[in-house]
Amino acid sequence: MWHWLRRRRRERILSEPFPETWRGTLARDSALWRVLTAEERLRIESDLRLFLAERTWEPCGGVDLTEERRVLIAAQACILTLGRSVDAFDHVRTILVYPERFLAQDAEEDDLGVVTETYDDREGEAWERGQVILSWADVRQDSKRLDGRNLVLHEFAHQVDLLDFLRAVGARTPSERERHDRWRRVLGETYDLLCGLDDSGRRDPVLDNYGSEDEAECFAVSTEAFFERPARLKQFHPELYLVLSEYYNQDPASRTEGENGGAGEREPERDGPPPKPKGLGRKGRTKFRWKA
Repeated sequence: MWHWLRRRRRERILSEPFPETWRGTLARDSALWRVLTAEERLRIESDLRLFLAERTWEPCGGVDLTEERRVLIAAQACILTLGRSVDAFDHVRTILVYPERFLAQDAEEDDLGVVTETYDDREGEAWERGQVILSWADVRQDSKRLDGRNLVLHEFAHQVDLLDFLRAVGARTPSERERHDRWRRVLGETYDLLCGLDDSGRRDPVLDNYGSEDEAECFAVSTEAFFERPARLKQFHPELYLVLSEYYNQDPASRTEGENGGAGEREPERDGPPPKPKGLGRKGRTKFRWKA
């Protein structure tokens, strides 16, 4: 009965024409939208309406969470599931939006077991119980350009984490087992690479060093690069690009080849100071550690 009611509700939502004002918002404010194919935009137009309707949106800290702003967030989140189904976000129930970066309480335990509580300045968080928290100021700035930094992609990547997928879905055939083992190996090697670069004070040409925080953050920053700088990711990390292409069932490098060298190749100057690291996915650091 529940599935029937959901299907009928979705049919009613999609029976309405897609608002032209929303198209204008996306064309003006979303660099990712502008590199999608016409077919992909049609798919996003359907998915984002379902995404908007099936979640609770909570404005925090006095932010004016307008319809246009919700549309911009939803469209970017739905890009992650273009090759799959928007139902991958069924467990995401609430999206909280602050006007700017916010303070979040954190706790760190030292080698002696002493726990120190601190407050951290964050752009966003993703909680395993289905909450995503975003800073609107960072969402707005990240949406304007393709430079490998996108808060919406980053936090929603935590909600469709590849490592969670590998734990939840066992390999049923030898070929699946080989593919899953390869995914783990490549992600593990990428994480080790970022840790080594960060320890030596160097940077990767494509990936944000924030991925050295833990394996979950490594997957999130890899996702940002995959969708925003796909040609460069494919050039410098071909195995990682292939893994993400297989997992997301997408080939973003092909969208703009022959036009501007791949989405995200050009990096206009950002307004204001350099961005601070994005908030940790609140699923916890140790939960995402794995062995190849």
